[in-house]
Amino acid sequence: MRKIIIATHGDFASGIKNSLTMIAGDLANDIKIYCLYPGASATEFADELRIEIIENSEVEYIILTDLFGASVCTAMSLLTIYTNVVVLAGLNLNIALEVLLGKSTKLTSDDIDDLLQSAKDGIQQIKLNTEIIEEDF
Repeated sequence: MRKIIIATHGDFASGIKNSLTMIAGDLANDIKIYCLYPGASATEFADELRIEIIENSEVEYIILTDLFGASVCTAMSLLTIYTNVVVLAGLNLNIALEVLLGKSTKLTSDDIDDLLQSAKDGIQQIKLNTEIIEEDF
């Protein structure tokens, strides 16, 4: 069994979950989100999550965070001492979809490499070729 957690600064986690719901429907219902707001502590959320992780050692926890090295990522990274926790930083919709729709088996290091590559591949500059457009008219 897998549990997906999206933890970010501000409302980003909420927006990602809403987008996942639009694309994948009910599959996104079980995603847990954490939105860090000014004055709150990501460490407190990580401490709450730690209890759940310890009580559910058979569950694989995939935690997606926004900024590598920032407070949310740092707090979540402390949970990687548990063998059933994977933390991935640099959240975008590509990686969230891949985790949600991908294999239901426990992620291997090769799977994680593929997830990260897919997220990177989704970042592209889009530029129209105006020569082709002009020729079409």
